[in-house]
Amino acid sequence: MRELVLYYSYSGNTKKIAEKFGEENKFEICEAADSKRPNKFAVFTAGIVKSLRGSSRKIKPIAIGGAPAKFEDYDAVNVFCPIWAGHPAPSANAAIKLLPKGTKIKLFMVSQSGKSEKENISKRVADLGLEILAYEDIKN
Repeated sequence: MRELVLYYSYSGNTKKIAEKFGEENKFEICEAADSKRPNKFAVFTAGIVKSLRGSSRKIKPIAIGGAPAKFEDYDAVNVFCPIWAGHPAPSANAAIKLLPKGTKIKLFMVSQSGKSEKENISKRVADLGLEILAYEDIKN
């Protein structure tokens, strides 16, 4: 089974976890990156509100090995997201929304202190036409 690791990381914590997971499992790894990196004030104000609403931020095109990402080439996508106020960061939402309908995903929600809003997040993801194979909260 061919799998991909897709992650967004604001501070670098989620990146470390995602890259370690990808390397241990010999999966290709790609990053969703902000088009313009928000400052900490923006993260803790507008970023939190967007996170709670399931809204997105503009991200750069996602590449795998220097080529545009073709998510349909993978049997499953392992998505690593930082959690802001119990929900994926807006840039992580943007990356998830790029996945084609029918994509099988495994969600890994990374938090410093709490758990994610699993039921709400799972519904939002299912409403996008994505199939959740696994869901895990990771406390960093």
